[in-house]
Amino acid sequence: MAKALLLVAALLVAGPLAGQDARARFSQHLGAVYAARTLSVIEAGVRDGLPRGLLIDKAMEGVAKRMAPEVVLAAVNTFADELRAAVAVVGPGAEPIALEKAADALRRGVARGLLTTLGRDRPDDFAIVVVSLEELLDAGVELGPAEELVRYALSEELDSDAVLRLPASVKLLVRECGGGQPADCWSRAAVRECARALPARPCPTEALAAAARSAAERFLMAGSVP
Repeated sequence: MAKALLLVAALLVAGPLAGQDARARFSQHLGAVYAARTLSVIEAGVRDGLPRGLLIDKAMEGVAKRMAPEVVLAAVNTFADELRAAVAVVGPGAEPIALEKAADALRRGVARGLLTTLGRDRPDDFAIVVVSLEELLDAGVELGPAEELVRYALSEELDSDAVLRLPASVKLLVRECGGGQPADCWSRAAVRECARALPARPCPTEALAAAARSAAERFLMAGSVP
């Protein structure tokens, strides 16, 4: 027990939790044994090149939510494995935010090949592009059409602002054509939206229409309102 307490104290002082309140919350909530086990997982991740701050934040998230010590340990262990998978996709030199977003995307089933291409071709705005992809999924777009829309953005080298506008464009098309409009409504609306949102850029009219249709179909099946 004394050895576990010494390990907790040493690691907390060395890391981002170097504050009396944070150390106290961590140790008191997890107890010496689980705190030591959790920090051992964190240190193993750091040795593998994972950002210490992300792992510490995951542990403190569990502490703040007053999760059971064994749940906090399991969450940190799972997150470390997800970050290792993310490193394998985007490379060990990626920024912590890029690793975190890559881990999020992999968790949601995004293709590893797409993420690898993003990490190689768009390292500076990788996280922004993934956020746009996640917003497309949250808007109801199925994974395949959402990935296709992002691939188009890559192929045409759309900038970050243009990529970030894609989810809003999809939502607009769903509102306009998702209520029993003629079949050609999607293509006509996509052309108009491209002229409005991306007037000076190549526009993915077909991919945009397909993404919006997939979202509308999911909303229809769920019986919900877009």
